[in-house]
Amino acid sequence: MKTPLALLAATALLLGLAWLFAPEPDPQLLAPRTDLPWQIRVNPDGSLHVFDLDIGRSTLREASAKFGPPEGVALFQHQDGRIDLEAYFGKVHFGPLKARVVARLAADDAEKQALLKQATDRKGSPTGDWKYPLPDHLLDTLQNHRVEAISYIPGTRSLEPDFFLARFGRPAAQLKEGENARRWYYPDKGLSILIDDKGYEVLEYTRPDALQVPEQARPYP
Repeated sequence: MKTPLALLAATALLLGLAWLFAPEPDPQLLAPRTDLPWQIRVNPDGSLHVFDLDIGRSTLREASAKFGPPEGVALFQHQDGRIDLEAYFGKVHFGPLKARVVARLAADDAEKQALLKQATDRKGSPTGDWKYPLPDHLLDTLQNHRVEAISYIPGTRSLEPDFFLARFGRPAAQLKEGENARRWYYPDKGLSILIDDKGYEVLEYTRPDALQVPEQARPYP
């Protein structure tokens, strides 16, 4: 049976009106992404641009605007005595990608010792490090602290090495860490990647001049 011309005309009119009065698409959804983990560049001042932030120059306030409010802040005391001040953001979404993000903040030894006295607890870890959670109200006082490094832990574990080779290229050096893991080093990118066959991968970003490649690391084959 043939469709009446009046019905076709009415359908065309409705479709035209729907297109005419449809809301404008969000420009952010149409713009190409600039914050993916492999979109890295080194700025003239030596800071590292990644995730739309400049590591070594951007502050916790700017990181919070990008990743959302931190879930908490803590001090981490390593076995060698070093203490890091870190803000952790929990799960962060970059388009289809999901990851946990941790930002290491700049602070001198005196400030770290003062913060240590305000810790609410002490928790151990399998690596022998100690975690000292800090009260949430301290986040307000840390907003202008610079971000020295970012750790990015993809939500998908045991990613294949080819996944990283395709996006970051060949590393300059690598170091075996345990039976199932090795770390790749990209000194020109300020990046190291822990590849773990049994666990989660960890991408660590810092200023290239702050990335230390261990002497025992060997050239990538």
